[in-house]
Amino acid sequence: MNGNSPGKAKRLTGQHCSTLLLVVSLLLSLPACASISSRDRASSSLPPTSTTLTLWVESSLSTLHPDYKPRHTELLGHLYRQAAFGHFWINEQGHPNAAARLLLNDLQPWLALEDHPRLADYRKLAELLQQSVETSLPRHRQARDLLITDLFFSYQQDLLQRYWTQYDSDQDHGITNAYERWDNWPDEVVKRSLQDVFPRWLQQLQGHQPQDWAMDRIRENQPTSRFYQPWRQAFAELQEMAEAGDWPELNRRLQRGDEGPMVARLAEQLYRLGDLSNQQPYLLSKEGPLIFDQRLELALKTFQKRHNLPQTGVTDQPTRDWLNMQPQERMRRLAHNIRRLHHLPNQLNDRYIMVNLADARLQFVESQQVKLDMKVIIGRDGQRTPIMNQWLTSLVINPLWNVPPSIARERIFPRALNNPEYLASRDYALVQGWHTPSRFVSFEELPDDAFTNDNSTYRIVQKAGNFNQLGRAKFRLSNQQAIYLHDTPYRNLFSSDRRDISAGCVRVEDSERLVEALLASSQTWTPEVLKEMYAQGDERYLQVRPRVAVYLMYWTVWTDTNGRLQWRDDIYHKDGFKQPGQRLALGP
Repeated sequence: MNGNSPGKAKRLTGQHCSTLLLVVSLLLSLPACASISSRDRASSSLPPTSTTLTLWVESSLSTLHPDYKPRHTELLGHLYRQAAFGHFWINEQGHPNAAARLLLNDLQPWLALEDHPRLADYRKLAELLQQSVETSLPRHRQARDLLITDLFFSYQQDLLQRYWTQYDSDQDHGITNAYERWDNWPDEVVKRSLQDVFPRWLQQLQGHQPQDWAMDRIRENQPTSRFYQPWRQAFAELQEMAEAGDWPELNRRLQRGDEGPMVARLAEQLYRLGDLSNQQPYLLSKEGPLIFDQRLELALKTFQKRHNLPQTGVTDQPTRDWLNMQPQERMRRLAHNIRRLHHLPNQLNDRYIMVNLADARLQFVESQQVKLDMKVIIGRDGQRTPIMNQWLTSLVINPLWNVPPSIARERIFPRALNNPEYLASRDYALVQGWHTPSRFVSFEELPDDAFTNDNSTYRIVQKAGNFNQLGRAKFRLSNQQAIYLHDTPYRNLFSSDRRDISAGCVRVEDSERLVEALLASSQTWTPEVLKEMYAQGDERYLQVRPRVAVYLMYWTVWTDTNGRLQWRDDIYHKDGFKQPGQRLALGP
């Protein structure tokens, strides 16, 4: 807000009065704004009355906020002209109306985030939305309404531009929009500007009350996925907990059979968080000893499961860390996940694969029904799997693995130099050139500078077989950064609780089930045909229809099908505004 807080009403000078009289007389002589062609820039498409409208905006604001410099003066003028200079946020008594209350509620997750320069305007906007105009003068109500709308425009511009998604970017920033090369993505997924949508906004204002129009615009830019409303409900519940004050901490290890006041504190916390249904047996006022019994142990195990902890039934240090997390911190973490909903298109595809990187799990969804749920392995810290919206472009059965040049040069080729049998023993083959069909060469045909920085002509591929790093299937995505899903021969890795160990690609737990689910409607690629194809060992490319979208997302907090919050460690450090700047993930 340019560092200026809304001040008290300023006495109108003779110059102010003269200016306002001139502006009003000019405005009364103007026709109402006609509809403006969609997608045109406001500066070139708006009627030639901008100077007069700008003068009206600045003069009106100066009556109550003389030091405030509006950022969207021209747009404000045309919007209020279209609204017959009515109010969007303030009623006739100068109090916030229903649109103001809706906007204030919409801002709540942003207000729970840690400090950020961009959020200062959001906080000021929230303050204004809760204030009544102190004077009864209509021009002061108009000035306050204009100020709120100007800040609202800045807020909407951030959402339209998907400004806040950049703080999840390390290597993924810049490739999240790679899908724009592919057709049929909803328009809402593409970054837009306020000027892009403003002509449509003016048209939508025709015949509507300003308050109703404002409420429609607020809802329009909310995430429309099925996740948003349950997450907002959970956020509201955490807000209520936060208003009651901080929670007392658990400071020692407890297990079944323990007694004392700390048992009551544990029960209170588990009851507060919804893992214990009845707190009465553990109240301090209860007669007799407070015992850590089987019921409390089961409640603690439920809590541990929701936080991806070993279900020991003991308040070890990791469990106490989660139990002692205050409601404000829980709100902040959930708010970052609500923020990350803006990575998704407003309309999810009917068939999609959703990978939650923080949970290292995958779901295949069709017609809003979960068809498959399985574990995945994702990129390690330093080679993170990026947040992306993608199309599944094809399936590859018995895929060849094109070994990344750095791995071929630094790891595999040196071993082959020491052991000529190494390549054949691991199903590797040498290939000259990057064209197709491939030209396989023998070890003896290689020049002395092969696999050096001076000669990138040669590459190594791994044929289908037990050693192939891609396993029996590869799921190609619509990006050029070599990020894809694939099988793996190392099944034992899925038994680990921490599965952020790959070089960037996503390894799936059961590729054959996923392939069958994706091709379930095909009359050609039946399970019997696929089984024979696997056995033959030849590389085959298959198309998947209807098309399947793939969303690689990062949720550290979400609500499950029962409405319960699930929590995961922030392994990629995205629950904040820091940008580590990791290098691009490459390889399986």
